[in-house]
Amino acid sequence: MLAILALAACQGEQRAPPQPPASAASAAPASAKAAAISTHALTGRTLAANTIDAKGLKSARLAPTALGPEGPMTARSTSAGIYLRNFASRKISIDARVAKTPTGSSALSELAAWHMEQQLLDGDPTHADKALAALDTAVAASPKLSVLRLRRAGVLGHLHRFADAQADLEIALKADPTDPSVRRALGKVLENRGRYAEAKPHLAVAPSRPTYRDLGEQAAKIFKTGDVERADKTLRIAAATYRDVHPIPLAWIDLQRGLLRLRTGRWAEAKTFFEAAYNRLPQYFLVAEHLAEVEAKLGNHARALALYDDVVKQTRLPEFMAARAGVLADMGRAAEAEAALAQADARWDAILKAHGTAYAAHAVGFWLDDRPNPEKARLWADTNLKLRRDADSLLMAARAHAATKDLDGARTLLEEALPNGPDVDEFHADVAAVYRALGEPAKAAAALARAKALNPKTPDPG
Repeated sequence: MLAILALAACQGEQRAPPQPPASAASAAPASAKAAAISTHALTGRTLAANTIDAKGLKSARLAPTALGPEGPMTARSTSAGIYLRNFASRKISIDARVAKTPTGSSALSELAAWHMEQQLLDGDPTHADKALAALDTAVAASPKLSVLRLRRAGVLGHLHRFADAQADLEIALKADPTDPSVRRALGKVLENRGRYAEAKPHLAVAPSRPTYRDLGEQAAKIFKTGDVERADKTLRIAAATYRDVHPIPLAWIDLQRGLLRLRTGRWAEAKTFFEAAYNRLPQYFLVAEHLAEVEAKLGNHARALALYDDVVKQTRLPEFMAARAGVLADMGRAAEAEAALAQADARWDAILKAHGTAYAAHAVGFWLDDRPNPEKARLWADTNLKLRRDADSLLMAARAHAATKDLDGARTLLEEALPNGPDVDEFHADVAAVYRALGEPAKAAAALARAKALNPKTPDPG
């Protein structure tokens, strides 16, 4: 879904669009599906509770009718070259401050933020570990500083360590039970753990001054109701709130709006938004890989391959190796496609060995769809459920259990997923797949019909 629709800028999976850079309580590393509108980052499914109404917009000193451009963002941003040089220089400055005051909360917080932003550029999973280490040091030195626990909870959520994130947020909440940032972050963590009823009152708390990230999260929630036009309008309001020149937030907004169009079958329109975002910062790999995806859908395989080549070289992330394999296959280069899938398979094994909690969910789709290995898919789907029990994770596990012929288990998981499932194309398509495996063609047809109503280009079952 929206890569908040991944907003957490820092990634997540499960049909959510890519999240805005640096949201607390985000989800795991960004994957192609995750970045696509949905709520990747946001995994909230109680939409009404997450609504930012006209009163909330007024508190942000933004008229509800103030919209950004109808097309891609027109605001100027710092050039990619200048941004990257400044970003590198910032690390040198932060390191010097940390060396001078090794337990200083300000410098350590900036160090953590730097690593999370760097992960948006190179995809290296170890950046989140380094960010967490910095915040661990800061919290140990200043355990009563609630903002540090809020920031650490964001990194822990990114790593899918939701129980640990919840513990930090509950301590912060005791210090200030009215803090809307802490309450909303706790609500998102509880949703990721499948505790929707507990999450609802926390998510009902409106942000004190809604930012573009808050509005992006709201757009993801709206998208999950099937109201794409209202989700897009909310993203235009988010665009109107942003007043800086950092290229990532501006590119992120266009990425989300492109994802809305990608997920509703408007591929040429999606490309326009992805291209605009890419031109701001080609190194922002979530944008580059979505541009590659839509180019492939439009039949522009040579450009798609060139973009995927760059993304794979930049990140070494296996989901993009698999996507590249798909383009090679479409081009009739079967041997190269198989080699790329083998490379992705090996890379998944290596990443999961070192970062299993953060990447378990991402690997399941690879072994269900790209290079089928049902037993491996089920192993990691079940591992993921121990960490995250939202509707997307439950449905993914249902698919994996169905693939291993555990039909009773698949049915139980499906029934648990459905009450809180989003009204989005990919969710309904996966529901249809599980019902087909269960031998219920009428229910499968109904679910597929709903997916196609939301996205006319939803593929028929193979």
